[in-house]
Amino acid sequence: MYQVLSVRLWIFLIWGVLTTVSLFIRPLFPIDETRYAAVAWEMWSRNDFLVPYLNGETYSHKPPLLFWLMQLSWWLSGVNDWSLRLISPLFSLATIFLSGAIAHILWPERKRVEALAPLILMGLLFWAIFTTLTMFDMMLAFFALLGIYSLLKLVDSGLSVKYWMLLGIAIGGGVLSKGPVILLHILPVALLAPKCLKTVYFRWKHWYFGLMAAILIGAMIALLWAIPAGIAGGEAYRNEIFLGQTSGRLVESFAHRLPWWWYLEILPLLLLPWLLWKPLWLGLRKLIHQDFGIHFCLAWVIPVFIAFSLVSGKRIHYLLPLVPAMSLILARVVDEITEPERWERAHNVVMAVFGLLGIVLALSPWLNDIYHWRPELSLISPGWGALLAVSAVIFGAVRANGAQDSALYICVVSVIALITASGGFFAVKADRYDTKPAAQAIAALMDENRDIAFFGNKYHGQYHFAGRLKRAITVVPYIADLYAWAKHHQTGYIIVTYKDTEALPSSLIRYHYPFKGQNIGLISCQVLLANPDLSVVLKP
Repeated sequence: MYQVLSVRLWIFLIWGVLTTVSLFIRPLFPIDETRYAAVAWEMWSRNDFLVPYLNGETYSHKPPLLFWLMQLSWWLSGVNDWSLRLISPLFSLATIFLSGAIAHILWPERKRVEALAPLILMGLLFWAIFTTLTMFDMMLAFFALLGIYSLLKLVDSGLSVKYWMLLGIAIGGGVLSKGPVILLHILPVALLAPKCLKTVYFRWKHWYFGLMAAILIGAMIALLWAIPAGIAGGEAYRNEIFLGQTSGRLVESFAHRLPWWWYLEILPLLLLPWLLWKPLWLGLRKLIHQDFGIHFCLAWVIPVFIAFSLVSGKRIHYLLPLVPAMSLILARVVDEITEPERWERAHNVVMAVFGLLGIVLALSPWLNDIYHWRPELSLISPGWGALLAVSAVIFGAVRANGAQDSALYICVVSVIALITASGGFFAVKADRYDTKPAAQAIAALMDENRDIAFFGNKYHGQYHFAGRLKRAITVVPYIADLYAWAKHHQTGYIIVTYKDTEALPSSLIRYHYPFKGQNIGLISCQVLLANPDLSVVLKP
């Protein structure tokens, strides 16, 4: 089966199916995806491509590259919500192909590693999930990998100027993607290069001089935006983009504080389903520990992993740029297994696990009727689980002709597993994550020249892009201030969050919809003022 198409075509086909299905089965996720789309939309509607804005205020939390690319997609295809969702998948695809190029440099005599690394990366459930999410981390992963590729090509080319330039572009692109954290992904392995790389073609002082030059190139690329943006955005915005987002996240993270060992706990999850692949464990026993490529990948991963573990703020997607290095290590380990007979049924354990998951998913409505776990489980179509179970049985029955076949089968079924799980979930829950109907109701009120307030601690822009809003929504965090705002805007409406539908009947609300585990409603200021007891029901 593997021989029918090349690795690149198989990867492109699998990637294309995953991306297309994601576009059809789910909306933009609140609050992250809708927020980033809202920032791009506000820049677009303001015709301001220098300073990002969110709800009328400067947005300093992230650099502008993702927002620029969203606007570029609209310039090419018109304002829509599908083209911006192709950005992260395209960066994922480029990163997958780049991982194969790096494998070729690290192990030029092991052609199979070059073929296996992209398949393993595409088949990682963690990677596949974030492939379709519109966030900054996939772009950061690409630029980090581009920087690593540049370092390796520098050695091969005897410190060619064009690869120093490419390294500078990778650093600059990484800074414009997610800030100076790109240096954390590139500098440790670059500084450790004298220990990792063995060459007689140049002096190491030339290496460090070139590295400083590349960093300066990257800094200049970032400053070409940051300096004029800082001037245009004002002092507060300037302080945030130059100081707040760097020192704050590294010294005392803004949020997401977790113990230092948390990344170690979740590391096995990042490597699924390949941890269930028997050749991986057989290859570990045969691996020669003097392998240069393994040492290089460890020098790439370990310092960054330790640094992230020591920083107080932790999110699982912070590790995304390290995943390609992990896939390279896995590919190299399984390449130790050279006996053809060991590959014929090597994927069967993984297929058995996926098949079992498919059966459980298919039976979940029936089991839920008996055990009453969650009401929505009864609504899931058994067809989703059946699709996964049948796929696992079919690929489990086919013998693999080699490592590439085995990896391809696992990669395909892994993506099918993600599609079936997300398909079953969103078939039932999509309306609880879709902000478009509410946003359109808000837009209709704004067209009537009515003021809109949001009752809560923070508004994340979840309605601005979906409703194509061009006016700011007032954020009111306290109930006393809410009643005061209502008195001064008696023709206005308030976006409120509540749990108890009986305490806030639909007769009092112009529009309402379920959102995750709560309800969101639009209530008029006049109704709020006429019902002071609603203060007990409404929660910020």
